[in-house]
Amino acid sequence: MSAITVENDLVHYEVLGRGKPVILVHGWLGSWRYWVPTMQQLSIKYRIYALDLWGFGDSGKNMSRVGLRDQVKLLYDFMTRMGIERAALVGHSFGAAVCIAFARQYPEKAPRLMTISAPLFDMGGIDGEPLSNSPSVTVIGPSAGSHAPTGPIYGASAETIPRNPFKGLGETPEEILANLKARTASEDLNRGRTSPVLPTAIARPVGSGGSSSTTPPSSNNPLVDLLTKDDAVALMTRSVGRDAPDFDKLKSEISKMGTDVLASSAQSFNNYNLAADLQKITAPTLLLHGEDDPILARPSDELLRQINRGKAPGAFLPFVEPNLRHFPMLEITAKFNRLLIDFLEAQDLINVQFKDQWKRTMR
Repeated sequence: MSAITVENDLVHYEVLGRGKPVILVHGWLGSWRYWVPTMQQLSIKYRIYALDLWGFGDSGKNMSRVGLRDQVKLLYDFMTRMGIERAALVGHSFGAAVCIAFARQYPEKAPRLMTISAPLFDMGGIDGEPLSNSPSVTVIGPSAGSHAPTGPIYGASAETIPRNPFKGLGETPEEILANLKARTASEDLNRGRTSPVLPTAIARPVGSGGSSSTTPPSSNNPLVDLLTKDDAVALMTRSVGRDAPDFDKLKSEISKMGTDVLASSAQSFNNYNLAADLQKITAPTLLLHGEDDPILARPSDELLRQINRGKAPGAFLPFVEPNLRHFPMLEITAKFNRLLIDFLEAQDLINVQFKDQWKRTMR
């Protein structure tokens, strides 16, 4: 187990391989662990990171941080602490939203983006005037207004990350956590580090601890109904049968989720148009969605056309796979890994080719 401290709390991650960095960001129903087959395959050529978001897996469970805005900040802090200047981002469901919002705000850090089962809805405001209640994310830093590179991913990778960050920090979990907090506070003070300014368009959960009982659902947020009608295990069962080989593993990771994490994180999307942000991203972006996803329905062809409007040729490549549900990395592991490798290595998305079973949704 590897971990760092961010905001005086533990962030768990795992890393394999050497080479150009790729960061895998999990979704609402799981943790870093369902990326293991992908990490093993890609680590031959890439340095692959997978972290647990706030409220999930073995990362901190402070419920005031589980919203989209704070998860974007977590990804920024993680890359900063790990010395990763740029990385290809691969996000699934909630993680896809985190990666989209991150790439919109920090285009210089995300030269390539793959989204899987992303929560994209036609909320208006793309093909025409933007929604008044969906302000764009403010880009900060020297790269504001610049275009992301269109070639292969590049950037510094942390080649000498210690595999045992707890060495010499104590014997018990309490001692380790206390010493890690003290070390982080000392490092930040010495470096004079300040937190990045985050977009106000991404709302924080409100109320005590972001609890769903204190925040009324927004009429402009389909995720509230989709993610709060059933508990996490019931949602997962829609896509992964109880007799499936991955069911027990996924259920075990779901059991680590913080209380009300689904409701609080869903509410952070109130009045936030994720598709509008995706339309503004210039980095090469591949979208993968299952035709039979019972949790997050695939975006319509019309919405995909609106997202692609104004983009450079080959900058946006959406695919929908027939007979695929919510977890492509587990359902079609070999095909998924081949697709991801092709995407990472292609000079131009126009030349990315797939087998006949891939259905291209836009010509």
